[in-house]
Amino acid sequence: MAVKPLLALSLALTSLQLHVFITDGFSASTVQKRSGRNSFLQKQQQPHSYKRTPKHIILSPDELHNLAISLSERRPGSKSFNRGWIQYRTAALDSIRYHLYTNLPHPADKANFEQLFFNLGVASDRGEMPSFEDAGARSGYAVEFFCRAKNLADLFADTFNSHYEFPEYWLEGLRGSPILGNKDSGDYSIVSLGGGPGFDYVSAAVATSFCSYVESLRDQGVETDNGLKLHATILDYEEGWGDLVQAMVNSTQAILDRSTPTLSCDWGGKCDITRSIFHPSNAACALLLDSTNLWVCQYCVAENAQKLQESDFIFFRELFEHAQSGTLFVLSEVHPRLWPEFYKLFHDGNCDMEEVGFNKRGRQMLLRKSSSITSSQGTKTSPTLSEKDQQLLEKFIELGKYHERKIEAGWQRQEPKIRGAKDAETSPDA
Repeated sequence: MAVKPLLALSLALTSLQLHVFITDGFSASTVQKRSGRNSFLQKQQQPHSYKRTPKHIILSPDELHNLAISLSERRPGSKSFNRGWIQYRTAALDSIRYHLYTNLPHPADKANFEQLFFNLGVASDRGEMPSFEDAGARSGYAVEFFCRAKNLADLFADTFNSHYEFPEYWLEGLRGSPILGNKDSGDYSIVSLGGGPGFDYVSAAVATSFCSYVESLRDQGVETDNGLKLHATILDYEEGWGDLVQAMVNSTQAILDRSTPTLSCDWGGKCDITRSIFHPSNAACALLLDSTNLWVCQYCVAENAQKLQESDFIFFRELFEHAQSGTLFVLSEVHPRLWPEFYKLFHDGNCDMEEVGFNKRGRQMLLRKSSSITSSQGTKTSPTLSEKDQQLLEKFIELGKYHERKIEAGWQRQEPKIRGAKDAETSPDA
């Protein structure tokens, strides 16, 4: 499909501006990390003599425990604390991933995973969810996308870092949770939407584990309690994730056993975010509305954008309306172009959202539902949005318009080139 010259120029100029906005902070392309020489599967499948030396050493549970103790006296928010968190988080995630890789319920299929990875990119572009039916591709996804666990775990730890700005009431709610080592009046519940294979549980477990060691949290008025109870429920449209969720839980508990004996997680069943939360396919989700403290939905919105828009975002409308007062939400996406449509929901109906904010240049949308005191007053007001976040929201609107023009102009994601494929096609034996 031909692109008109003026439209092509407009797309090029807009693309240059938004490319800088979106990719700031990334040192290598996702494609190189997931399917090239830097991918986890590629390194594991190379002959031993050709494997690169691991950047981080895999630690045993006792070694990780000793590392946490050595970091425990650092003051939260200090540079040494932040460096210590990165050191601990990296070691924990590397160890959990390696343990998972050696205990996968199905062997990882690198070729099928790479096809799934490409299909996920197309799904994000077009708003149509790809298939996760292949077990080998799911296993590949489970070991390659540990960045999902890292990003959410960093969000939790960054609440101590003064260089980051978070919505005031959202931050207050999270700091009052056992994820950051605090006592809680009751059990704390997390629900992960589209959460197979369980990365969000890993994030909470690693953050909780680290904070349980930090004695100096008491200096900030935080009372740590090794008896805290935190439970995560993983829901997903693809029901085949169940065995991988259990494998992820087993690996996480095996590595963090010394510090997280009261953390638990289970596979909750099917969830379809494109249907009403009260549809039979979402029965497991609806049962958790009154007991969940934190809802997490990572990288599921863009790939379901078309059906979400067709349904007028009914799932999220009902989730925001019926969730208990004071509930926290974390929504993550690679591209934040759909956040303006979510923001409109908070001005309609009965969503009653108290506060909205963005983190990581919009890759994370942070929400808190109005508290019980505010809700009892019976007055609905617009959610709080800082001036900085208002400016980001306007950028996201531009980003959405640019994406629509790009797709309408005929842009398509290109299939990745397979090294040696052309030679194979011209070979006499082919």
